[in-house]
Amino acid sequence: MAEIKNAVIFNESQKQLIFDVTSDPTFKHSDWNKEALSKDLSELRSFIRKHYREEQAGKCAYCRKDVSLVSALNCHVEHIVPKSLHDKYMFLPKNLCVVCADCNQIKKDKETLTLNQKGQTRSRYPAVSSGFHIVHPHFDNYEEHIDINRECWYIDKTLKGHFTIGVCKLNQRCGDYGIDEPNEMVQLAIELQSAIANDNSLTVKLLKDKMRKLLDI
Repeated sequence: MAEIKNAVIFNESQKQLIFDVTSDPTFKHSDWNKEALSKDLSELRSFIRKHYREEQAGKCAYCRKDVSLVSALNCHVEHIVPKSLHDKYMFLPKNLCVVCADCNQIKKDKETLTLNQKGQTRSRYPAVSSGFHIVHPHFDNYEEHIDINRECWYIDKTLKGHFTIGVCKLNQRCGDYGIDEPNEMVQLAIELQSAIANDNSLTVKLLKDKMRKLLDI
């Protein structure tokens, strides 16, 4: 079951605000965060943040770490399909969630939409999981794509999981700082990163099998 069961629902005044904003030819995707631009827009972001913070039980959609429960600094409204690339989805409820500051900063404007069957850019927002490269909180069960072990190591189970771990650099903390034990896991992770970088699929599979055996999963 997908992590987010209920997308945000806008009331009539919020819908009117969104219409006014998106109809304004001078409004750009980068204006989303300009507090001075519109108090109403700032309040709308707070409304969206509150909804998804509760819907996601205070967890980041990508790394599953805690987001802040009061401050907005570590609870960012995330556009799953980047607004800089597809501004028409900026206020689409199923393109919104909350993420931590690190995932927000690292993922940035990476493309997450797959191409359509003709190999072309999609003209509509997909209504199914296969429309996205990334693990999508409105369509995907996180555990089907990614294992998290010792609250640090992220192991992909699918191509979506692999993409999400890579685009958000989910293993960066452990790669940079390591963990006390098991030391063998640190070495395996280093070898795995190298194998992935060299596109050595056989070695990647063998290393993942070793990691799962070490973690007894």
